Amino acid sequence: MKKLLAAALAVALIQIPFAGNAADAPSLVSTATLGDISLKNVSNAAVADAVSDDQGVLLGGIGSDLYHDPSDPKDIFYVITDRGPNNDTVQPDKSAGTGFVVPGFSPIIMKVRITGADVEVLETKAITLKNRKGVSGLPNVKGYDAVPTDVKGITSSALYNVAGQDSEGIIRLSNGQYWIVDEYAPSLTNLTSDAVVKRRYVPTNWLGSSTEFSISKSIPEIYLKRKANRGFEALAVTPDERTLFIGLQSPLLNPSSAIGNASLATRILRFDIRTKTFTGEFVFGFEKQSVVDAKSTKASDLKLSALVALDSDTLIVQERTDNSFLLSTIEIDNSANILGTKWDLAATTPSLESYTGAGTHAEVEALIALAQKKIIFNSTSIPSMPMKIEGVSVIDSNHIVVVNDNDFNFAYNATTGKVENGSTKSSFLTIKLAAALPTTPEIALAKFGKACLTEGAKSADLTCKANGRDLRWRK
Repeated sequence: MKKLLAAALAVALIQIPFAGNAADAPSLVSTATLGDISLKNVSNAAVADAVSDDQGVLLGGIGSDLYHDPSDPKDIFYVITDRGPNNDTVQPDKSAGTGFVVPGFSPIIMKVRITGADVEVLETKAITLKNRKGVSGLPNVKGYDAVPTDVKGITSSALYNVAGQDSEGIIRLSNGQYWIVDEYAPSLTNLTSDAVVKRRYVPTNWLGSSTEFSISKSIPEIYLKRKANRGFEALAVTPDERTLFIGLQSPLLNPSSAIGNASLATRILRFDIRTKTFTGEFVFGFEKQSVVDAKSTKASDLKLSALVALDSDTLIVQERTDNSFLLSTIEIDNSANILGTKWDLAATTPSLESYTGAGTHAEVEALIALAQKKIIFNSTSIPSMPMKIEGVSVIDSNHIVVVNDNDFNFAYNATTGKVENGSTKSSFLTIKLAAALPTTPEIALAKFGKACLTEGAKSADLTCKANGRDLRWRK
C-alpha cells in the first residue's frame, strides 16, 4: 500500500506532455501511400467468389494496425483491415444501425514493403475458417453487438455471423502464425500461417458458439461490458515471443454508460503464449481529452489504439482521438496486476471506471502511477499528420512508422444510392523522434538471442525453441 500511495503522489510529475526544444523536435522523414486497389479483386483472390459487387469501393482500412518484426528488414510490415466498408444508417424505426456496403468482405492481412513514397504489396491473405470460407466482418451476437443493416438501414438475420471479426490489432510470430484482436466479442484469436482461425478467446459467458473453430471463454466476464464497437483495439508481442499485451480501446461501461463514457481508465491484458492463459491485467490512465486533442470536449473521444512491446516489461501506448494522438512509454509492474481482483467484479463500488482524473479515485490513481507513464511524442508536432492514426511500429531507437485508418475512403450518397470514393489515402509516415527510445524490440531480441547462446543455459534454450524463435543462428 505504501508503494501505491507513493506512486500516486508521483503521478502528476509523470504525466506531463512531451515538449522538447525546437532543435530537438520530431520530424517527418517520408510518407508512402497505398495505390488504388480494387476491393473485389483483392477479396476474391483471397477467398473465391466472396464479393460479387464492391460498389466501387477501393481497398482501404489497412491502417487498423501495423506490425514490424524486429528480425525482419526495416522496410517490411504487416497490416490488417477492420470489418470492411460501413456507414451509419437509420432503421425504419428511427434507431441507429451500421450499414455493411460489402457484406461478403472478410478482413485482409497484408505484408508490405515501404520504400520512400511507395507501398509494395508482397502478400495478401483473408482471415478464413478451416473450410476456407471467409469469416466476414459481420457482427456476432444479436442484442449484444451494434445492429447491422444494408446501406439503406434494413437489417436481417443474414447480417449476423458468429465468426465475424472487426479486427484491429495484429502480430506475426516467427513460426508464421498470427494473433489478432477484435472489437466485437471482444476477442483474441490465434490464426495459422495461412490466416485460418484456430482458436478464439472471448469473455466468460459470451453468448456465441461455433463448430467451425475452437472457443475459449477465459477473458474476465466484466469485458462483456465493453462499449459497442470499442472492444480490443491494440496488440503487442514481446520480442522473445513469450507474451502478448492486449489493449481495450475504451473504458468499460461499468457500471453504466454514463460512468464509462466519462472515465479516463482503460485496461491492458497480458497473455502467455506458451500456456495460452491470461496472466495479468493493468490499468492505463488516459490524459484529459484536451491534452490529447485541443478540439475535444468529452472523454469518450479518447481511444487506446496501438501498443508496441519494446521489451518484456516496457510498452509504447498510443492514446488518440480522431484528430491527434500521444505516444507514451509505460512499465508493466506486477504489483499493479488486477487480474482476478475486485476490479474484475461488476459489484465493486466505486468501479475502476469511475476514475476521471487526478484526485477522483485514489486506489486507481495509484495503480496508474505504477506504470511510470512518460509521454514521448505528440502528433501535433507533425503538421501533415493524417487523421485516425491507428497503427504504430518501431524500426530503431530514433524512428517510428505510423499508418492511418482511412475507413475505406468512401461515402454513401443516399440521394443517388451510390458510393462515392474520397481523397483520403492509406499513408505510412516514417518519423524521427526527438529523443531516442529507452530500448527497442531489436535490442531486446538480440539480448534474448544472447541468452539462448549462453553456455549451460538449457532452460533458456528450450524456451527459445518452445516459442518458435530459435535464435541460435545469431551465433
